[in-house]
Amino acid sequence: MRPALSTLCLLLAAAPLHADSTLRCGNLLVQPGDSASHVIGRCGAPQTRATSVEPVFATNRHGRTHQVGSIEVQRWTYDRGPNQFNARLRFEDGTLQRIDFDY
Repeated sequence: MRPALSTLCLLLAAAPLHADSTLRCGNLLVQPGDSASHVIGRCGAPQTRATSVEPVFATNRHGRTHQVGSIEVQRWTYDRGPNQFNARLRFEDGTLQRIDFDY
């Protein structure tokens, strides 16, 4: 195999797949970085919603970890109907961070 092609194959194999980086709501899409109000405007209210406050930790230059604050985390679930996987969305401080599907 030619070196350039070999390098490209290695890079593609190492690259993470982002197949779940968007959620289709009708003919509209939502994606990480969108606000909670934007998602509700496009997808409607979720079937379930849970909120928690989670600590944020940092490690200093001496290797010690300490709490530096907290964030509000919301987990929303959308039941997308028969023959479709449920969508689970994670928001941190009101911004969509992650979209997962129940496979």
